[in-house]
Amino acid sequence: MNLPDGWLSKQEASELQRLATGKTVLELGAWKGRSTVVLSQVARYVVSVDRHQGIPGHIDNGDSLLDYLGAVRNLENVAIVISDFQTFVPFLAVSFDLVFVDGDHDADSVERDVLLGCQHAYYSNGIIVLHDWDFEEVREGAARVFRDRQPDSLVGSLAAFTVQ
Repeated sequence: MNLPDGWLSKQEASELQRLATGKTVLELGAWKGRSTVVLSQVARYVVSVDRHQGIPGHIDNGDSLLDYLGAVRNLENVAIVISDFQTFVPFLAVSFDLVFVDGDHDADSVERDVLLGCQHAYYSNGIIVLHDWDFEEVREGAARVFRDRQPDSLVGSLAAFTVQ
């Protein structure tokens, strides 16, 4: 299957699928849907949340909604949510087995997104997976939440933490 544009490598996609197999997944950040498609192939269900207005300061920062919808609209196990994470996710009254965080990449946003993800993964002893671990700001934001704990697994720029 052809995947949409994105920075998730084949190795990272395989690891994300290993972690998500049979699980309920909350995806925070989808861009053009590459990770959404990868997750949908193995997860029980994916709730994919993105505002589709780009990441401030990054290349190809335009509206990704049409590309995203073209890639994911026919995936039966994906709920598409067009919203800012902080606006929508607090209203979810469910726990997820895995939360994939790939939103804004500044340390404050990563901290906020990881905390939001932890709230929805705590009761299921879930996993928080961060993309772009090679960005210093992503590591800094995560360190504020996980108190400098090292990832349980690290494949490429994909870091996974079990919520405790």
